[in-house]
Amino acid sequence: MKILLSLMLALFPALASAQLGPQSDWGDIYRNRFYSPDMPVVTFHAKSSNGVGSKLIFAKVNEVSRFVGADGVEYLYGGTAEICNNYAVTGSLSDSDRVCLSTETVELVRPRAYQFEFCIFRSDGDCAGYATSDKQYPLTYDVAVYRRLSESDAFHSGAPPAFTKRVQVLECADCAGRLR
Repeated sequence: MKILLSLMLALFPALASAQLGPQSDWGDIYRNRFYSPDMPVVTFHAKSSNGVGSKLIFAKVNEVSRFVGADGVEYLYGGTAEICNNYAVTGSLSDSDRVCLSTETVELVRPRAYQFEFCIFRSDGDCAGYATSDKQYPLTYDVAVYRRLSESDAFHSGAPPAFTKRVQVLECADCAGRLR
């Protein structure tokens, strides 16, 4: 009985620390392998200054900030990314034979407002009519955080989220100054 009691007392702090909730820090949630946030992302199209390289970057909304540019437009800032700006081609011209020779660091910036086009009428398997919609990335998100009970469980197995945590896209004071 003493051994069982000692074991329970030793495990209790570990169990208590494993319980996360809406007040928990994002770092604690990401470090705990039993919790997984369904974090929305903002897309950024990063291009090298010479136009040779580009990539699509998905930044988590809790790592994105906002600012108003000199032009009065509201922008989202996602940090920086390394983009290849010089390639060498060996063998054939296929992508698998390209080797990056040098990279550059680019700032990830995009307008908060965006427009997308979608198909509204199909004919013979192709889109015959399009519509556009103007949208803005929100500045507040309610992020669902899922919990699994064991290593072999999936996070999204139809169970409701363990909790939701609110994310506010914060204002960046010096972002506009860095993007001259």
